[in-house]
Parts: sequence; C-alpha cells; structure tokens
Amino acid sequence: MTGDQPKQYNVAMVESSSYPALTLQQIPLSHIYTSPHQMRRHFDPTALKELAASMKQEGLIQPITLRRVGQAFELVVGERRLRAAKMLKWEAIDARIIDISDEDAAVKGLIENLQRADLSPIEEARGYKQLVDHPYKLTQDAIAQRVGKCQTMIARTLALLELPQEIQDLMPRGIITETHTRSLRKMPERAKQVALAKKGHREGWTAKEMERQVNQMLKEMGVPLKIRETKPSALSADPLGKVWEHVLNSAAQAHIKVSAVHYKKNGKWSLEIQTKKTGNHKRHLADFFMHLGHTL
Repeated sequence: MTGDQPKQYNVAMVESSSYPALTLQQIPLSHIYTSPHQMRRHFDPTALKELAASMKQEGLIQPITLRRVGQAFELVVGERRLRAAKMLKWEAIDARIIDISDEDAAVKGLIENLQRADLSPIEEARGYKQLVDHPYKLTQDAIAQRVGKCQTMIARTLALLELPQEIQDLMPRGIITETHTRSLRKMPERAKQVALAKKGHREGWTAKEMERQVNQMLKEMGVPLKIRETKPSALSADPLGKVWEHVLNSAAQAHIKVSAVHYKKNGKWSLEIQTKKTGNHKRHLADFFMHLGHTL
C-alpha cells in the first residue's frame, strides 16, 4: 500500500459480522479507534514523519492488529503505523483481526510497547496500573508472569505513581530515573522532593549524586538516617566495607532493617536482617537483595 495509490477495499466485507481469528483484512481507517489501554502518551513527531515516508515508499511491511468490537475495530498493536497511515491520508490499512478478551488486549498492547523499549517509566507504570485496577484486578505476580519481568520490578515501577506529579512529569525526559527516586523518597517533605528532582534534572545529577544531595539535606534538617552504625574496625577488615556502608544507608528504602554485618574472613559474611513492615515480607526481602545485587 502506498500513499498515492492505496489499496481498494470492499465495504461489504467490512460490514460483515464474520472475522476469523488471525485473518488479514483491509480495514477503513474510519472504522478503527485507538485502544483505551494505550499507555504511551508521547509519539515523537519526527519519528512518525520518518515512518510515514517509509510507508509511502515501501508500503506497510507489517500489518497492524485489531479486534472487532461491535461494528468497529479496536487497535491492539500498531498505533504508530496507524498514525502514519492517517498522515498519508490512506483510506484503508492492512490489519490482522484477532479474537481476544479485554484483558488480553490490554496485556498484548502493553507487552508490545515494552518489547519496543520506548516507554517511559511513568508510561510503563500507568500500563501496569490499568491491569491492577478494575476490571482486570491482576496481581503483581500475574502481571510479572505475563510481561516476563519479576514481581519486584513491577512493584517498583508502580511505586513511581506515588511520587509528586511534578517528578512524574520530569521522568520521561530521561534525566531523573527510577533509581534517583529511591533516594528522593527518603525526603519526608514532598515539596523538597520536587525541588531536589528539578535541580537534579537541570544539573544532570547521577543517581549517586542525588543520594548524596538527599543525605546532605536530611543532615541539615536534623533527620536521622535511622541506621545502625557498623564499627570502623570491622569495616576496615572487610573488603566490602564500603559496599556495606552504602547498603546500610539505603536498606530502609526496601523496608528492611540490617542489624549487623559480620565478616568471617575467607569470603564469608553474616547478615542479620529483618523486615520492618508487616505484610508481604517476601517482597521486601526481594527488594533488598535485588538492591544488594545491583550494588555488588
């Protein structure tokens, strides 16, 4: 299909009520509406123009995916291609028609965007939130299995939606990341969280610099870090002493209390840890050990 000579389509075919699963059809763009489950909010206009130019020259290489809803079609996968087709003023577009449930349509659209790796963290979080909320009410474990990620990563991503809106608005720009927000959450005042996030965004702070700035401000405010100090002698004898200092400072973010770290020599350590919150202890421990793994 090209921009100058779009394929002809049979209106009678469109009005037919019989659409076998996984069949390829030519569907008028006027019969297609975008999915309410689409979590992407930003579509790069330059990239869309480039895609439209490619489609005009080469045609549609990969059909979009739709599902029939009443007398119309809901887009499941391929919103960029659909937008490009509209830019080219095509009358119809090749589409695969599949028969899936509302839940499967929401998950399939989310997975397609995740596989493209072009969702912002906040867009990803909104996608998960749609699956957690009514009417799907999926558990984090169920979402993790469907999208091929661990439950801890789903929980961390969802937690981004608890941040002040000003910080959420900054994150799609790519400077302030989920790792930065772990330090920001230690700040008890949301206004100061926002101020630090904006300054970090302007000055291009790394996650470690954000942590340093947050700890400095907490110190100036007289807010205790609420950690148990490890004896300097023990740290100096431990080859991972500096690592444990960092872990002890950030363990509270995972609702974990590290009571002690003992180096037993010969590459052996003993950690005494406990969860500080009731409820999903497995999740809190998983968060802690994942953070520990990233630190090491």
